[in-house]
Amino acid sequence: MKNLIRKAIKYGPVVYPIVKKIINKRKAKRSGRASY
Repeated sequence: MKNLIRKAIKYGPVVYPIVKKIINKRKAKRSGRASY
């Protein structure tokens, strides 16, 4: 479990913006607006 947290801290800054973009795209689709 500690190893997983260490990985999350290591890769968090790289993965987070990608995840955020995907979430934003899904929100945009739902509301009917294309915002990137």
